Amino acid sequence: MVKISVIVLANGNENGLNKCVDSVLKQSYKDYELIVMCRQQNDELINKFQNNSQVKIHIDETKNINILRKEAIEQAKGEYFTFIDPRDFLIDESALEKLINLSSEKKSNLIISSYMLLKQGRFLYKNVDTEIISYNRFRAFQLSENEFRSLDGALIKRNLFEKINDYNSPSQLLLTSLAEGAQNILYAGLNAYVYVEENNEDRNEELIWGKGNEFHFSNTYSIVEKNRIEQYKPNIPSAIEVALCIDDNVMDYMETLIYSIYKNTSSYVNVNIIYKKLSDESLDKLVWIDGKMSTVNVRPVQISEELHKPMEKISLGHDRGNLPISSYYRIFLADILPDVDRIIYLDADTLLTGDLTELWRTDLEGNFLAACLDERAYMKKVFSVLNPRRREYFNSGVLVFDLCLFRKYKTINDFLDFLVDTADLYELGDQDALNLYFLDAVKLLDSSWNYGVPSYKEYDQINNINLLHFYGKAKPLRSFYDYVSDDKIREFVRLYRKYYHEAAELTEYKNSNSKISIIITAHSADDDFFKSLERLSYQMYPNKEIIILDATEDNKLRDKIKPIVNNLQYIEYYNCNGRDVAEVKKFAVSRSTGDHLYFLDSPNYIDKNFILGELNEIMVKNEADMVTTTMMIYHPSENSLTGYGTDDKEIDVSSESIEDLQSRYLGNDYNMLTGHLFDKKLFNNLEELNFADEKQLMAKILARAGKKMRKNSYYWVEVRN
Repeated sequence: MVKISVIVLANGNENGLNKCVDSVLKQSYKDYELIVMCRQQNDELINKFQNNSQVKIHIDETKNINILRKEAIEQAKGEYFTFIDPRDFLIDESALEKLINLSSEKKSNLIISSYMLLKQGRFLYKNVDTEIISYNRFRAFQLSENEFRSLDGALIKRNLFEKINDYNSPSQLLLTSLAEGAQNILYAGLNAYVYVEENNEDRNEELIWGKGNEFHFSNTYSIVEKNRIEQYKPNIPSAIEVALCIDDNVMDYMETLIYSIYKNTSSYVNVNIIYKKLSDESLDKLVWIDGKMSTVNVRPVQISEELHKPMEKISLGHDRGNLPISSYYRIFLADILPDVDRIIYLDADTLLTGDLTELWRTDLEGNFLAACLDERAYMKKVFSVLNPRRREYFNSGVLVFDLCLFRKYKTINDFLDFLVDTADLYELGDQDALNLYFLDAVKLLDSSWNYGVPSYKEYDQINNINLLHFYGKAKPLRSFYDYVSDDKIREFVRLYRKYYHEAAELTEYKNSNSKISIIITAHSADDDFFKSLERLSYQMYPNKEIIILDATEDNKLRDKIKPIVNNLQYIEYYNCNGRDVAEVKKFAVSRSTGDHLYFLDSPNYIDKNFILGELNEIMVKNEADMVTTTMMIYHPSENSLTGYGTDDKEIDVSSESIEDLQSRYLGNDYNMLTGHLFDKKLFNNLEELNFADEKQLMAKILARAGKKMRKNSYYWVEVRN
């Protein structure tokens, strides 16, 4: 059998010392020695075990715990060591046997055993899968798990200690040094070691940070120190390079962000759009934007399969936050853009309000990157991987990269390995990983360059905001109702929407000079109405107005909608006040200012954010008077969607009779106003139109229409309760 040296380092007066020793003596594995090092006399313990050859008790009141640990290791005879804190104990009598068996089975010379916590009389255990972990993963676990900051509970092969020169290091640093030289580090979910906290005691081992204690995940900090000594000064080109890493899901923010760069920056800017896959519609729009802004060059850059393949490792079940793969493109910019030496990365949900030239010329002082502190990390209720150095945690939504340094030191491959190893341990994906890997290698910027809108109350003494960041789930073009409860946030959202409409006016993308009036009828003030309204509001088509007809019986909707109407200038609100809804709808048509009309009754909703733009494009391209789409039906009680079959074709139905149109197509597409884009001229002579009978009204509209197109796609949803 393999001998284990069990070492207990004690003051000698701990309440749990006897229980700790007894739990070792009860072990089924018998080839062990128990070494108890005490800093004060404990006669009870000495008398109890003076005749037990397996137990060795040493008393020395002059030495500290670290020195006693060194002496215990030097006199120990075992091939393996394990340490137990005198307050703790082994709850499983086969704990040592299991550790030895795992060591042999997994060929591991360092096993970290999961702790079971005993607190206020309750046992709390972890669900930990027993697995071989990398050194990177070991270091990441040190951020949150006590068993990775202490020798206690670990099984350590003797030869690992032979590589250690200094046993006087704190337990955490000593274990880190052992792990660095270990083969097959094993994290074992045994829950055999009981970690005891009594009387509201907090025994969390404080994480040791900072230069000099070697708690770094890379050598980037030492490279930065070398750069400073050598007075490294990179060349800064006159033309600014910006990277936006995107997919189709964030395309509706690109025009506004690029316009904000164009409007506020005094230098020429190359905007590199980094993507793997974009729709033809998105690529066409980027080309269109590029032609409208003279001092901004929009350059789509598609990532090659060769570069993209390593990134896919991150998303293979590792990323706990389920972030889109495009959010990781920023860390590969040195390879994606081999001819660019410095670049500013911006998240899609940002808005520039200052001159980017100032940020571009920032002296990085030899650091790999520059970033702004993340104000959320200051708040104790928010988890930060840099505890207790939370005040150094940066937000990765705005970054300035020195790509030369990334290439010179081949940083990307090493960082990728680190990220793949540890991604599932983070709350915020690569942002957490960047903070750890580049600890002490980041230039911290003034927070005005990444002003987090949801956390604005945390900022002090920022008078001139240079960049707004709408991080979080609620976005300025979506979920806007979440934003209007706060005057300050409402001000920021209003500013974003101002830029949004200015950008639309400048670019006039694809016939967006035709204004669409959307008339939505509200039958309740519940969330379903706001879902319908939200889907309309964040339509990518910019030249629109939304007219709300309030058909509810009380004033609840009026009170809820008022701040939204005040915030969004393109929304009009009319209260039916008990009047006939059909007459109010006719009135709304007369007051509308658009060239086209689109009708919707809540809780029905539009399904995608490009629909109005596509319908308008079809109408203009075919010189049509109306364009029709197909609906799906949603049954809330069954949580199911049903449809009638589509092929996504554009069909000219002008030759079909009104009777055929109103009877042939399932879903009554031609018997209701919803689902069609109309030329407003079809509604001339309103007095002849009866909005109370939509089937009859649609027959008259169809008779007036010349060219009638049908887009055979599911573009709106009817909710049937």
